Amino acid sequence: MSIMDFQIDGLVAAPFTPMKDNGELNLSLIEPYVDYLVSQGVLNTFVCGSTGEGASLSMAERKMLAEKWVSAGKGKLTNVIVHVGGCSITDSQELARHAESIGAQAIASLPTCVFRPTTGKQVAEQLQIIGAAAPSLPLFYYHLPDMSKVNIMVEDLFDALETVKVPTFRGCKYTDYNMMDFGRCLVHSNGKYIMMYGRDEQGLCALVMGATSFVGSTFNYSGKVYNRMRAAYDNGDLEAARKEQLFSQRFMKIIFDHGPGMDIGLNKYIMSMVSGMDFGPPRPPMQRRSEEELAKIKAKLQACGFFEAVK
Repeated sequence: MSIMDFQIDGLVAAPFTPMKDNGELNLSLIEPYVDYLVSQGVLNTFVCGSTGEGASLSMAERKMLAEKWVSAGKGKLTNVIVHVGGCSITDSQELARHAESIGAQAIASLPTCVFRPTTGKQVAEQLQIIGAAAPSLPLFYYHLPDMSKVNIMVEDLFDALETVKVPTFRGCKYTDYNMMDFGRCLVHSNGKYIMMYGRDEQGLCALVMGATSFVGSTFNYSGKVYNRMRAAYDNGDLEAARKEQLFSQRFMKIIFDHGPGMDIGLNKYIMSMVSGMDFGPPRPPMQRRSEEELAKIKAKLQACGFFEAVK
């Protein structure tokens, strides 16, 4: 299959990284984790991104985690996309080569996070270097300006790719609220690139724009909610689709109210409650929550019907 033949549709979970109480990886949880995702109709993963605490993991840990997801996902998951971005281009090259060697279906990369690019052309040049390290894998740009602080228009990146050649480039994981830029990217080069939308709370907006693939952290434990939304939309029942999206916004507001933003530690706690698997604490500097606060959050989720909706 050529790079441009690669396709992805539906939900892509941005998985949490299970950890033991002492902060070590808990790789034994990955296999039942895969089965849990499959039971929700979530057949794709985006490993070692922000939800997976990739920036807090060592190179060795990121490699072990990628290996485990690829091996556990064989015959069960459709795609395992490995995030390879970091502070160093050479580290990204090494992670890209590793992902290719273990049989990942694709790779993705944030821009470098300390010495940052400032233009679409500079991002394209970084992607050119990373893509060359794994010439058989589709490469996606991970657009996350809230955290990366690289506030380019992705359309400018796509324009730059007309001259900065990246043969493996396949599209973008777009985690931003700029729906005009997102829409312009969907139609760029006659729809050549895949645009995976990354804001769970407004996925229906992206569906209306024409998106067909979505990456999210809340898909880990509420994939059934979003799959119901997608099915209703595809069946022309906009009211039912809107109901599911508004419900997701309702439970996500509870998470945001205990922020900042989509707090990884809190999200891991919710995943543990729903799945019955212990995902452990986040790695510092992210903080553990007190038992009192977690009890309050659980009560709010119960009150809004969360646990019934995600079953």
